[in-house]
Amino acid sequence: MSASMLMERPRQFSKLLCRLILTRPMGGGPRTFPGGVSKWKWKRMHEKRAKEKEKRLLDQEKQLYEARLRSKIRAKVAGKPDPFSGTGTGHNPMNPNQHLKVLADRFMKEGAEDLWNEKDGPIVEPPPSVRPDGTTRSIAPPPLDLRKLISKGRDLAGKRDSVNLSNLGGNYVGSRNYSAQSRGRFRRNDSSSDDSDFDSDGESVQPFSNENSKFGRNVMRFGSSASLGKYDMKIIKRRVPLNSLDDENDFQQQVEVIRSELNKKKAVEIEREESQKEVSILSEKRFDECGISPLTVKALTSAGYVKMTRVQEVALSVCLEGKDALVKAKTGTGKTAAFLLPAIEAVVKAMASNTNQRVSPVFVLILCPTRELASQIAAETNVLLRYHDGIGMQTLVGGTRFKEDQKCLESNPCQIIVATPGRLLDHIENKSGLSVRLMGLKMLILDEAGYLLDLGFRKDIEKIVDCLPRRRQSLLFTATLPKEVRRVSQLVLQKDHIFVDTVGLGSVETHAKVKQSCFVVQHELHFQIVHQLLMEHISESPDYKVIVFCTTGMVTSLLYHVLHEMKMNVKEIHSRKPQLYRTRISEEFRVSKRLILVTSDVSARGMNYPDVTLVIQVGIPSDREQYINRLGRTGREGKEGRGILLLAPWEEYFLDELKDLPLEKFPSLQLDRDTKLKIDDSMTKIDTSIKEAAFHAWLGYYNSIRETGRDKTTLVEQANKFCESIGLQKPPSLFRKTALKMGLKDIPGIRIRK
Repeated sequence: MSASMLMERPRQFSKLLCRLILTRPMGGGPRTFPGGVSKWKWKRMHEKRAKEKEKRLLDQEKQLYEARLRSKIRAKVAGKPDPFSGTGTGHNPMNPNQHLKVLADRFMKEGAEDLWNEKDGPIVEPPPSVRPDGTTRSIAPPPLDLRKLISKGRDLAGKRDSVNLSNLGGNYVGSRNYSAQSRGRFRRNDSSSDDSDFDSDGESVQPFSNENSKFGRNVMRFGSSASLGKYDMKIIKRRVPLNSLDDENDFQQQVEVIRSELNKKKAVEIEREESQKEVSILSEKRFDECGISPLTVKALTSAGYVKMTRVQEVALSVCLEGKDALVKAKTGTGKTAAFLLPAIEAVVKAMASNTNQRVSPVFVLILCPTRELASQIAAETNVLLRYHDGIGMQTLVGGTRFKEDQKCLESNPCQIIVATPGRLLDHIENKSGLSVRLMGLKMLILDEAGYLLDLGFRKDIEKIVDCLPRRRQSLLFTATLPKEVRRVSQLVLQKDHIFVDTVGLGSVETHAKVKQSCFVVQHELHFQIVHQLLMEHISESPDYKVIVFCTTGMVTSLLYHVLHEMKMNVKEIHSRKPQLYRTRISEEFRVSKRLILVTSDVSARGMNYPDVTLVIQVGIPSDREQYINRLGRTGREGKEGRGILLLAPWEEYFLDELKDLPLEKFPSLQLDRDTKLKIDDSMTKIDTSIKEAAFHAWLGYYNSIRETGRDKTTLVEQANKFCESIGLQKPPSLFRKTALKMGLKDIPGIRIRK
């Protein structure tokens, strides 16, 4: 018996083991579909997708119908055969009448009301508006009722061959409100575009009738807002007769003569007005009248500021109220103090309410494009904080050690930060605790917003704004107002922000006391022209102070070495120099006289160098705004100044963008042969590596400009001439990868490095 029990026990154990291993466990939970959704959610999701697909197909059919109807109308007006008059039953496209029947049949199905979307206009006809005298005003054309559409579709199903085109255009298309213009009569147009800056109400579409037999204004408005536009119309190119070209050239010359006379007359009128009444940038309002802190007023008084400028008077009244603002102001009009004073007031109020926090949050964040501008804003902030105890300020810019910035943030908690976007984003992403302190931010300021976007900081600004609290005051200050600034203002500012234009709509954006002139000479003579202009200005102005702007940093370095070899008192600032050197030279130039500063665009915006007597721009600026900002380094605080633009003949197209400015064009100067020999001798003493770097930078800059970089062959020819003018026997070679990126690989004259 014991033996049989011993034999039975292994059998039971093996059966139990097989059950545990081979048997699939049955789950007791509810059955689910992919994604973990239930059966009903799965069904509703597919029903919703099917309905959306149906709506998309219906929208496509509507657009196709409108395009076909428009083509038929144009063909009838032009007296051409109907493009959809084919009677065959093959693969010919439906004519508008057949398409109308198909659309009507779609709406006669059950549940057609769900396919009627908001773009089709209101289902119920809106009530007529009542005038003050009691009479009603009709709104044409009225929206179409869905029930009327279905009944009309049934009638058209049996009479599709007798549909009148004029009645169809007036009764059906005009009332369906597919056009963006006709929809504007009942609701705001929801479609938006990045290129549009303002919303406009649409105009009502007049029905196309037989009375408008000619393709007049109403018909153009009827078809202009359709989805395909004029895609289906044949473009007729207008050819100008050859005998009229001479007349056109004479007419252009007359226009240029009249324009120059108007500019001279305008300059004379400005001088006459200034002689009669001296125009001052100061207003009659004092700083102690605007309600700011007494300690701030004391600091302003000790610094010699008692009255506001006109820009400060207008901007402070808005910024001190706590509202978001977009301020457009000329350079050199005191706009830095216009945002620093509200910033300090915001810090004072925030510190009075937040007294129990161990680590003080950052209350004010100021973003600026360059390190030099950040240093200048920091210096002005320290002047205004002279009598404010307990308020700290720190700059976060590139070119300094990252760990030193972290130590300063931890050891000296500050309430105001002046930073460039790149370095600030590094601190935020490094999780150093700055992002937590920024959650208490009260005010965000973007200075020189246009230049911030030109340098490609838009994505960095978007990331920074995402880390900031939404309940804050934001201020944007800019000297120019391109479309890109308006788009970013929608991201940074509230919808009800205030636009303050201290320049004035339609007015000249440059200072009236700055005399502007232009010289068009060969590019290889630019260095010689610059030297001659500097020598003439030095002889005329004993206390001269000149800024020479170049296109790139390495071209700046080359021109600096040329002038330095010719024993001129010159300094250089550009992005290739270390930050400590740039700061030292900037401070030296600010307090000095009888000095020449050769710089790139790092000094073009926001930098306040007092008493600059002359600004020379060598080469074409990147755009009109850059020309204005460079010119703004002179003529500051109501003083006089002079600006000279030096262009090559193939850069003369840029003058079309400056037509509204009082820019006077002069013929070429009488060049001195001795100056030419001196410049050639100086070029031989300069290191070849500097010349090669200048050539590469010059080629990259002009290749990036659309007008000059379009014709690669001409660009390379001009680059080789520039190469000869700086003393290089042959053009420096390019890396194969660089030539491919620039589109210069197979261009004659380009040498590829092996």
